[in-house]
Amino acid sequence: MDLNEKIKEDLKSSMKVQDKMRTSVLRMMLADIKIAETSGKPRDQIDYAAVVQGYQKKLKKTREEYERLSLPEKTREIDNELAIVEEYLPKQLSDEDVQKIVNEVVDENKFTGKEFGVAMKLIMNKCGGTADGKRVQTILKQKLGC
Repeated sequence: MDLNEKIKEDLKSSMKVQDKMRTSVLRMMLADIKIAETSGKPRDQIDYAAVVQGYQKKLKKTREEYERLSLPEKTREIDNELAIVEEYLPKQLSDEDVQKIVNEVVDENKFTGKEFGVAMKLIMNKCGGTADGKRVQTILKQKLGC
């Protein structure tokens, strides 16, 4: 069962138990998946995990805005939504694992601060979507002294 089917099945079960929050979040993820499916790419080439990660990213930005505006109730609501979305994403690498990958890539290729973009691309490819780009960026900047 692929991620799309799993979300659809979970949507059905959340509707049966009348879990409004979960139902709402799953519908939003399915809407983003539907947009990706109608983008012109063949269905077998759509990375559903990347679509869900995109939705997660939107939620994180929204959470940051609510925090900036000092709206704790809305922030908690977004945190609950994020918890649901994260159930459908691959487990994220720990900071220690990211640090190991950064050290490995930088030491292998002898990167300097001027080659930050190239290093970042290699590291993100090696992580395979299991590490947040901002975390990788922070660790890489520390390593390169940027």
